[in-house]
Amino acid sequence: MQGTGQQPEASAFETERARLITDIKLEMGQMISNVTILERNLDTIITIGQEFEQLSQLWKHFHASASQLATEEDVYEST
Repeated sequence: MQGTGQQPEASAFETERARLITDIKLEMGQMISNVTILERNLDTIITIGQEFEQLSQLWKHFHASASQLATEEDVYEST
């Protein structure tokens, strides 16, 4: 009789285990999808940041030139 009492338990265990494995597979698939979306968003952010780097360098050169010009004018006016 002990053998028949354990059989339904093992079956219930196997059923629950199969359900949990299926849930884990679905959640892992969703996680992979979300990580892929995150990767695309990060690539977009990096691309935009690189575009601003070029603009930043342009303004840096402009500021340096304007500052140098102002310094040269101050020296010229002092003499």
